Amino acid sequence: MKKVELYKNGMGYFEHLGTVMGEQDVEIALPSLQLNDVLKSLTVLDLGHGRIGGVNYDSIAPLDRRLSEIPVDFASQTSLVGILNQIRGSRIEVQTPAGIVAGRLLGAEMKNAGIGPGAAVQEIHLSVYTAASEIQIVRLESAGALKFTEPGLAADLGRYLDAVNSTHQRDVRRLRIKTIGTGERQIHVSYTSESPIWKTTYRIILEPKQKPLLQGWAIVDNTTPMDWLDVTLTLTAGAPISFVQELSRPVYARRPVVPLPQGIQAYPQTHEGMIESAEQERSQEKQEGMQQFQGDRLSIGRTRLMEAPAPPAADAVAAAELRFSDAMRRQEFETAQAGAVAEQFEYRIKQPVTIRRNESALLPIIHSEMGGEKVAVYRGEESERNPRLAFWLKNSSGLALDAGPVTVIDSDSFAGEGLIGTLQPGESRILSYAVDLGTEISTSRESERRRVEQIVINHGTMRMYSKLVEKKIYKIRNNNDAARTVVIEHPVRPRWTLVGTAPVESSSNYYRFRVEASPKSTTDFAVLEELPQESSFAVSSITPDQIAVWVRDRFIERETEKALQAITGKKSEIDALNGRLQALEREQSEIFKDQERVRGNMQRLTQSPEEASLRRRYISQLEEQENRLAAIRTERAALESTLSSTQKDLDTHIRNLTLNKKL
Repeated sequence: MKKVELYKNGMGYFEHLGTVMGEQDVEIALPSLQLNDVLKSLTVLDLGHGRIGGVNYDSIAPLDRRLSEIPVDFASQTSLVGILNQIRGSRIEVQTPAGIVAGRLLGAEMKNAGIGPGAAVQEIHLSVYTAASEIQIVRLESAGALKFTEPGLAADLGRYLDAVNSTHQRDVRRLRIKTIGTGERQIHVSYTSESPIWKTTYRIILEPKQKPLLQGWAIVDNTTPMDWLDVTLTLTAGAPISFVQELSRPVYARRPVVPLPQGIQAYPQTHEGMIESAEQERSQEKQEGMQQFQGDRLSIGRTRLMEAPAPPAADAVAAAELRFSDAMRRQEFETAQAGAVAEQFEYRIKQPVTIRRNESALLPIIHSEMGGEKVAVYRGEESERNPRLAFWLKNSSGLALDAGPVTVIDSDSFAGEGLIGTLQPGESRILSYAVDLGTEISTSRESERRRVEQIVINHGTMRMYSKLVEKKIYKIRNNNDAARTVVIEHPVRPRWTLVGTAPVESSSNYYRFRVEASPKSTTDFAVLEELPQESSFAVSSITPDQIAVWVRDRFIERETEKALQAITGKKSEIDALNGRLQALEREQSEIFKDQERVRGNMQRLTQSPEEASLRRRYISQLEEQENRLAAIRTERAALESTLSSTQKDLDTHIRNLTLNKKL
């Protein structure tokens, strides 16, 4: 391990550099959970004249499945005798004091061997069928070595042992990189994998008449299965996009099941015999033409095959691979030289770092004097009476500061703790760390509505623009023996704007005002804000009473009053005309109702002389009513004509009325 770069998104970039000789394999151990990340990002370069043959790693298949792929069932036996009996018939060689016994294994068994009176031990005896058609019994205890000469048997046993051994290290996976080449060469390996997020902590040392001192430390955890010995460590406060994908798990695609085509059932038919006709001759000529056409197609195909370019030579492929490797090396070199990219910033530890596996370290990243001052901060929206002691920090270190906790030491004493966000060079930030018990702040509100400042009449709508002014008073009581600089954080409200005193600083949510509070005294500080308000009225619906109220409250001036009164005057004329029309309609309805009564009475009268006078009276009454109805119709027509012209005049007046008056 030569280089480690840790990121704030929980990822790490690791580089290894080592030397290989010939076709030596390189092994790298890593946690099982990181295998997917490594498979996604692994880069291996042979910096000499060799090449990389491939990378193997332990399978994640269950042990039972891996053991089932081994021809010999070694797992069912735990003793040597049992394992030897599993390979009966295999070729073996046994080295004995008398020489080498070679042949096929017939079996193995345990036999008792007496040692002293009443004592016995067990020995393993092998039965070997030799090439001389002899069965020799070999005591394994006296043998020097047992060798499997059966082809593939030793490899199967090795696979079994590797599979069993991998279960003892479930959390560790090993990558085996195969190298191809001659001589001594350097191999470069890099990859990204999940890593604990590195953290930052700060200390601010405050002393009278001295500049504040900021000290920053990074907490780094080595959870990899290997030691970091003199590595180049870089801590990047960026969050590149990263994700997890199950690359180490075998994935099988689902394929559709296509049924086999069923044969066409053909039924026997009988056909009539016929002589050869002209149509058969034309059909034969057509078939000959098709054969010639197919021959042309075949010849064209052969021509194209002959014209196809030959595959590239092995030297050309090797040259292409060399150019690609050079490009990768150049890209890696340029990226390393680039340092911080875009919004990311990094801390490069100057000295090599050593962190043992499963250990953590606290590494210094900054030690610099800073600009700033001690203040008391009060956030106006909170119900607390006491402000917070704070340090108004200005990042004059020239470095970006990552977010983290801060411990404040004031005059060699612990003063408190706080949190800061990411701080760019030259940026200021307030760090509150304790409660100021010597200062109390209370608030009160006053609000008033200012008179209308502007009136706009257009397209039949009148808009009044006014402002609501609110005053918030901060009453600061400084009970300390020394003067106190109080920073008031007044909340920013949508659509409200400040009036008068400008803040010394603004954030997205607060205005910050600096107030100097004298010792043992009370200081008032007022913040004025105004809210624009708009009221809309349809000009046609404005009443004389509304105009009177607006004039009384001085919302409108004389010109606007006259324009509105002209409209209300026209509306009064229209209302009078409508009233007269409604009265005529009521009178006409009453006449119609009375005429129905009279006609009903006339129908009930007889032709007698006694009722003749009453009939004449009814006829006279009907005549008078008809005359009145005629007069009503004449008057209604005149009123409707006058109403129509008056309404048109009003609509035209409203439509043409335009006014923009600032008061």
